[in-house]
Amino acid sequence: MVVVTTLIYFLIYFVLGYIKGFANNPYDSSLRGIITNLWTFLPMLIVREYVRYYMINNCDQKRILSWTLFISLMFVAVDLNIYKFDTYFETSLTTLEFIIETLLPGIVTNLYLTYICYFAGYKTSVLYALLPQLALYVLPILPDTDWSVLSILNSAVPFFSYIYINYMINKMDKTLNHKEVKTVDLKGWLAMIAIVILMVCFGVGLFPIEPLVIASNSMAPKIYKGDIVIIQDKDVSEVKKGDIIRYKMDGYYVVHRVVMINEDEEGNRQFITKGDNNDDIDLYPVKEYQYAGTIKFDIPYLGYPTLILSKLLNTNVDDKVTVDKGRTP
Repeated sequence: MVVVTTLIYFLIYFVLGYIKGFANNPYDSSLRGIITNLWTFLPMLIVREYVRYYMINNCDQKRILSWTLFISLMFVAVDLNIYKFDTYFETSLTTLEFIIETLLPGIVTNLYLTYICYFAGYKTSVLYALLPQLALYVLPILPDTDWSVLSILNSAVPFFSYIYINYMINKMDKTLNHKEVKTVDLKGWLAMIAIVILMVCFGVGLFPIEPLVIASNSMAPKIYKGDIVIIQDKDVSEVKKGDIIRYKMDGYYVVHRVVMINEDEEGNRQFITKGDNNDDIDLYPVKEYQYAGTIKFDIPYLGYPTLILSKLLNTNVDDKVTVDKGRTP
């Protein structure tokens, strides 16, 4: 039924496209772009829906409707961007747009996901949430519809799907009363709530850190190829000699150690960098505008799947790190 619901969604969506017109997809729809987007999106989606599944199936079954609403609203909050709150409520018009475009579709969709999580498991909710996103990544063009039409569509499809599924469940006499009542594991609940809190914090950017895969051994033995480093958004004025920094060079990132700090003619700081495993310093000083964070710590080997995938897609990762030896490509 979830697949049918998604097909109905896209049927209506593309019929609207023929009425309103089409526009180019802003996502990278190449094979590399699709896999990269999924690599970023899918793990978080699976974790999110498993947490939803665990919560709804380990709550007080006598208050299942209240818990369904609470869990759904919690995941609506996870999806909101805290930095846009000011723009949401600038005027009565922006508030109305926020409610219609974001809040109502979010509530309806999350209620539906929680509902199918309860009856069909988290894999079903992952499937429902994944298929529309997958289409966005794959298709080269998309319907050029305005936000109000999408809001109606994103609210109506899960709402009527819920009505139909609920009708079929009642018809087959599989009501909530016949579902096995499960006990609540306090430790499990605390773990799931902690995961949700972390998801919220990452989603709204409260943790000024991000991961980066290392593609060379220029920083060995401190950091090896295939490791993932965690980048901290540290102010450039706080960088000191000995720090390992990330900087941008011709469209890609380099991770090297600061061996000296100078000032240019205008009084701005510039960093002389070098890979621990290299004989020479990097060819050009790193300007302040190139600086993109300091390495907090690294996780060994976890980035190898990304490197292997890049090799398979012929992205020539190794050709992009020649700056590690102090040369530009």
